[in-house]
Amino acid sequence: MTKIEIESAPLADSQTHAAPFSESRPEPSRSNGDGFLRRLCAGLGLFLLVLGVYVLTSPGRIDTIDGEARFDVAYSLVATGKPIFRDPLIGGIVSVPGRGGFRYSYYGAPASVFGAPLVWAGLKHALTIERAQFLFSLTSSLFGAGIALILFLFYLDLGLSLRKALLWSLASSFTTLVWPLSNSSFDNAQHAFFALAALYCAFLSARRDSKALALLGGLCVAVLILYQEYFVLLVPCLAFATLQWQPAINPATTPLAWSYRSIRDRADSALRHFIRSAQDLLRRGREAPGDARTSCVRFALFVAAAGTGLLLTFAYNDYRFGSWLDDGKFHYQNFPLFGNPITGFLTLFVSPGKSIFLYSPPVVLGIIGFAGLLRRTPTLAKTVAACGVVLTLFLSCILFAGGDWCWGPRYLLPLLPLFALAYPFARLKLRREAIFLVIALGLFIQGMALSVENQRYFNEQRLNDYFWAENPAFYLTHSALFARFGEIASLLDGVPATAKRFASVPLPTYSVLGAPPPRDQAAVWMRNFQIFFLPRPWPFWMAHFEPSARPINTRSWVWGLAGISVLGGSLVILGLRPEERV
Repeated sequence: MTKIEIESAPLADSQTHAAPFSESRPEPSRSNGDGFLRRLCAGLGLFLLVLGVYVLTSPGRIDTIDGEARFDVAYSLVATGKPIFRDPLIGGIVSVPGRGGFRYSYYGAPASVFGAPLVWAGLKHALTIERAQFLFSLTSSLFGAGIALILFLFYLDLGLSLRKALLWSLASSFTTLVWPLSNSSFDNAQHAFFALAALYCAFLSARRDSKALALLGGLCVAVLILYQEYFVLLVPCLAFATLQWQPAINPATTPLAWSYRSIRDRADSALRHFIRSAQDLLRRGREAPGDARTSCVRFALFVAAAGTGLLLTFAYNDYRFGSWLDDGKFHYQNFPLFGNPITGFLTLFVSPGKSIFLYSPPVVLGIIGFAGLLRRTPTLAKTVAACGVVLTLFLSCILFAGGDWCWGPRYLLPLLPLFALAYPFARLKLRREAIFLVIALGLFIQGMALSVENQRYFNEQRLNDYFWAENPAFYLTHSALFARFGEIASLLDGVPATAKRFASVPLPTYSVLGAPPPRDQAAVWMRNFQIFFLPRPWPFWMAHFEPSARPINTRSWVWGLAGISVLGGSLVILGLRPEERV
């Protein structure tokens, strides 16, 4: 790699201050059969390369209680066809009594449903449940590789060359929080996949005037709502990308002055213009055929399809608990849902413990490159901005904005692939050396995230399960990221002599349940288990087990995944033109 730059066609002055719904039509495609095959090879290769690396660096076990709960529901789906709890250990912690005398999870169904085929494959011809747990822990890795593929296709539709689309897709995959959370049993990487897929379908539906793509995009949002109901807030934001229409109303432009009054006036003017443009869109859509009417139809189809997710959520609640509105989440909650929004915002963006800029440095490139994305595709840029503002405002208001116990601000993950769309346009304002420095820093931080068991920090700090409710400003003065340097250095000392067992439960692929009371002894308790003092990726810790005690054949898996990664890399190179090879 010698340089990273973007291809940016000159833009007319009229495009610089585009109206909310305006979007220039794409130039006719110059693709041919050979170009399609090269893109196919490159896309498939990218998917395989990212998947191979993600799986090789994953923990190979269910690393959270949330993940264990979702696994148990997936296991029950395979074994009984019902989404119930059967594990008394996990069931006694996070289950809720429901219909038929069964106990149910208060999590959404998709994470268990999508993991069920892997559980089925792991149970087939296996004597224990450990192989099924191992395979289930890889669910998000598949979705993480899917994020890279969709982002690659998105970049191509934004006009980037094949080489630049590949490079920026790889940068997003390996230098942001997408990597460690694709290696986690948390389902946030799955949220990010469906958010990006919904936006891509909405974007293409506008470019191609496709009602089917608008419906497909809405269905992707419906799946998001099935995961978490609050994603309904993103429906109008993502639906905005289906609009392809030039309003007759021109926005008022005033010089930007950095004062409260001028910014307030500009915001008020923008809101008024938005309302007038929306009214004009509806009026012209009723009066005559054209872009206004087709935009209204696509928007309505997208919203209607997304609404099915809310209806299915109500039905699933009724199936479990006999109430459309009761999802079980508040049965054991002894703390309020909402907290101080200022504390939440500071935690997510400027705190040393959870700032998204620390855990995903390339987000800075997205912010710097946003103006370039706005000039290239105004509607898409404004959609990304709307999603960012709405989700940020909501997450800042909830008490558990950090999503603990976890690594980084995981609830912000759905925004990272959307911000990544603006990464290439940062080249317009930054030198290549600065971009490489940000990318290298992001790669280094993700390597730290994958190195050591993440729950070690919380035990060493002797934190209670709900410490974030007791002290919402905790991360303004503490940082798991900064503590990671010492944790990595301690790996050189080896496993403590007191650590006779791998973990606190018999199965190595089971989740870490945390320290039992009293919590002030958690750091001492932790030294009884090897899991906290071994490298986190599964090829390392499984080497400490006898071959007969491992859930898989480690040698076959390592060589197989290395082969998949090499095959992916080879397809990427094959998909490039000779003059574009890196």
